[in-house]
Amino acid sequence: MYSKSLLNRHREWVLLNTFGDPPCARSGHAAVVVRGKIYVFGGCDGVVVYNDLHWFDTATHEWSAIHSEGGPTPRAAFGMCAGPGEDDFTIACGSDTQYMSAFSDIWSFNTRRRTWTKLFESPKALYGVSICWYGRMLLMYAGTTGLEYCNHLYAFDSLTSSVVKVSTTGVCPSRRYKHESFILDDDMYVFGGGCFAPTEGCMFISRLNLRSLEWKQVQVQNDTSIPRTAFSCCMDPETLKVWVFGGFDADNTRLQAFQCYDMQLRKWENVASVCSPPSRAFHSMIYSQGSLFLMLGANGKRKFNDVWQYRIRSTPPSLQMLAAHAFLRLPHSACRPAIPDEMQSLIESVRLTRKPSISSACT
Repeated sequence: MYSKSLLNRHREWVLLNTFGDPPCARSGHAAVVVRGKIYVFGGCDGVVVYNDLHWFDTATHEWSAIHSEGGPTPRAAFGMCAGPGEDDFTIACGSDTQYMSAFSDIWSFNTRRRTWTKLFESPKALYGVSICWYGRMLLMYAGTTGLEYCNHLYAFDSLTSSVVKVSTTGVCPSRRYKHESFILDDDMYVFGGGCFAPTEGCMFISRLNLRSLEWKQVQVQNDTSIPRTAFSCCMDPETLKVWVFGGFDADNTRLQAFQCYDMQLRKWENVASVCSPPSRAFHSMIYSQGSLFLMLGANGKRKFNDVWQYRIRSTPPSLQMLAAHAFLRLPHSACRPAIPDEMQSLIESVRLTRKPSISSACT
């Protein structure tokens, strides 16, 4: 039965059969989830730098290209996050890898109207930054100009369109790029990164209280974490666990390591899986509705255009998904009912994923 096979696949990586209009193989892109759909922007295939935009439906596994006027120039290694509104995402800075130039512009995209709006201009042209919205403020941390790394924190005010370099106290993290950051309550957490390669002996974690503006390094007992740069990281808001995959280490080796950090227990654990995405860096991993979705990236020689799913929790299939499977089990000679338009893509997705696929097997 469908529901049994679905529930048995939790806590394992599964290579998804996708269809539609996907992005080409690339790395240096970024992705974010807005209203249940994953939006992927930019990146580089090794020769061409892109500013195209796609979205991925996590229920149907369908890719769609989005065409809009204006917007950012082609770029890679930029910051990306959801917000400022519920229908928006933001991208900041980045690099044109063809000419090794950094950008300073910051844009938002409204997914409902499909329009770009330029929000700010950064005081510095940077790439490898992280960004987070905190109320009306966009916080941008660290990055590199291409010549030097920095550990500056900038705050952009969406109400006044002003920007300030934030003065902080405590032990500020060292200069770095291609780290990850996120906000939980009134704290901004910074994970990993480095001056190109990681410089710490384990995964660096620092916390900035956004009320007192004091930095504190998070101390972990019996730390078994792997230091890394250009990795993917996302937090499960229900369990407060941070999931980390891939990146590269101090030897510039692409990693396949999959680890989880419990923010309440301050403890790392290695996550075992029968199947696993290949080693990679400069990829994306997004949390959505109890699952991790890992996509694209590069292993140093090869660019990927795959999508993997890791179900953190078992969830029953939706009624729409059960209906799609029931429809496909009907004999061809039977008088099939009329199908609503909104169910067509879901049925097509299920039909495609029911086919055996050599590429979906783990080797």
